[in-house]
Amino acid sequence: MVRIQLLLTALILSLFSLSSAVPAIAEAQDCPYQLAIAGLCPDVRENINNGGVDLSAGYETGGGQGSGSDAGGGESGASGSGSGSGNGNAGGGQVGAAPVVDPLAFVRDDFTVNCIPGSPCDPNLVVRVSDLVNFQPAAPSQTMEPRGWSVAGLPANFIASASEHSRTGALLGYPAEVRFTPVGYRWIYGDGTQASTNSGGATWAALGLPEFSDTATSHAFARPGSYAVVVAVVYSAEYRFAGLAWRPVQGTLSTSASPIGVIVGDAQTVLVNLECTTNPAGPGC
Repeated sequence: MVRIQLLLTALILSLFSLSSAVPAIAEAQDCPYQLAIAGLCPDVRENINNGGVDLSAGYETGGGQGSGSDAGGGESGASGSGSGSGNGNAGGGQVGAAPVVDPLAFVRDDFTVNCIPGSPCDPNLVVRVSDLVNFQPAAPSQTMEPRGWSVAGLPANFIASASEHSRTGALLGYPAEVRFTPVGYRWIYGDGTQASTNSGGATWAALGLPEFSDTATSHAFARPGSYAVVVAVVYSAEYRFAGLAWRPVQGTLSTSASPIGVIVGDAQTVLVNLECTTNPAGPGC
């Protein structure tokens, strides 16, 4: 009977010593799936050894088991390693392959946003002027001086007006805003000539010039006749989705004003007794 009691006591003591020799591991709470596949899960472990607590942290990916140094081999992702401190000599686990992470998957806090290529969040999205089918810029206004007529061989001053403005609509299937900025003007004078200018011009009075003076937007018709003059404003464009930063549109586009008619006549110099302001019925008045 005494021998049986001694054997039971020895068995209990051996079991107690074995249980105290195995480190207890406390796993962190489960990491969200999106962070796990992106390799951004913190791997926090507590190892209780000989009455003390060892803390270790790493990042857990979707890979296989790591190569821990305790008796059973610690578990970890592709970029971590086990942190147990047991004295066993069993072989370590197989290292998992690094997970393939979509470059358009943005991870922030506890959620993942998967960006579809060609959608507003795509940083490589390219928008061309041909995509702006739902956005029509404003046509410029146009005038000239003298109003509606000119003299052959003398400059007529043409003025166009356009300004920066925005339009809203659907761009590539998403609500967007497009901003148009005038960058140039193209003039077609109806006599076979045309010109390009950087500005829409200004009146002679605004420029401080006398009538029939040359300006950046003036044109002299060589022969009398009737002509239709058309100006087109050239716009650059930018776009943005949901109030985000403006991004450039590749290329430029233009829109034309309504043509204006110009009657060009001859001018002859004659001597008169009085000016037309004094004698409106005089020759040539």
